Amino acid sequence: MRAIFQIIANGDDITRVIQDRVLRIHTVDKPGLDADECEIELDDRDGKIEFPPKGATLKVSLGWEGQGLAFLGEYAIDEISLKGPPASVLIRGRPANMRATSKTHRYGSWENTKLADIVGDVARRNQWTPVCAIDVLVPRADQFGESDLHFITRLSRQHGATATVKAGKLIVAGRGAGKSASGFPLPSIMLTPNMLLDYEITFADRASFAAVRTKVHDVKTGKKIDLVIPNPDAPKGAAAVHTERHAFASSEAAKAAANARLQKLNHHTAKSTMLMQGRADFSAEKTVTLKGFKKQADGDFLIESVTHDYAGRSWETRVELNAGNKGKAKVGHEKKKGKRINLVVPAPSK
Repeated sequence: MRAIFQIIANGDDITRVIQDRVLRIHTVDKPGLDADECEIELDDRDGKIEFPPKGATLKVSLGWEGQGLAFLGEYAIDEISLKGPPASVLIRGRPANMRATSKTHRYGSWENTKLADIVGDVARRNQWTPVCAIDVLVPRADQFGESDLHFITRLSRQHGATATVKAGKLIVAGRGAGKSASGFPLPSIMLTPNMLLDYEITFADRASFAAVRTKVHDVKTGKKIDLVIPNPDAPKGAAAVHTERHAFASSEAAKAAANARLQKLNHHTAKSTMLMQGRADFSAEKTVTLKGFKKQADGDFLIESVTHDYAGRSWETRVELNAGNKGKAKVGHEKKKGKRINLVVPAPSK
């Protein structure tokens, strides 16, 4: 099969114009705001490539001949580089729906306000539609000289969520929720070894934590009180405790931050890289179910990032996975019968 592409620049299809000049198309999809990126490298063998205007939009699609194209994203050009020899022009873009207003430093405070209402305030002043799936009351939130991008990202992380902008919507959803641009859950994807060109799955015992300790300001005494949230998915015998550096104004805020930290720590208990022929059905925050690898390795993982690379009529997709909100810390801690350790399972006797 031969890979195909389509590039639409400011509404004009320029695919045929640059067909024999495209050396590489590279896109990355990550969770969070302003995290996606795109690179297009063009052959400038005769010096006739002109610089495109910064801010111009590029709609990128990839696919396979005879199977059609899949839209990967829309990007605004924000950087242009010359490379050589041989001479080439490298065009870089960021998500096109990131408005300049979202990067302006602002000041504001909210007290006893639902997270959805704060998301709504930020979305409306940037002309986005708010979609918030987290039903939680925020005792206090301060935006002190922060851009809306940084503020809503920080606030989302404190509640175990991620913020992203898709199709003009500011979406705040729990990590692993896998929400589409419309805010609806995305189906999980199953992967088996025969679907892959290469893979690696790693389980790190050093990433296991038994609990997270936070501190809460006691209004009556003015002292700081320890609040410890145990990790229900930690293996037996785990002793490491992560301590948050900052104290919180209420026990509710401290618990939310501790649970968000637990999720993040649990993500690091496993990681995986999956390389396959180009597929467009993967996106950050989707769930991938591994099957047929090993009993201990099979199960649900969370997509950390998706990278697409097109070059020479070939298209490959690289998916980075983490262990998900519950983590995989118990892998390798299963009880074994007897004291002897067999790294190779003996064949059944006839």
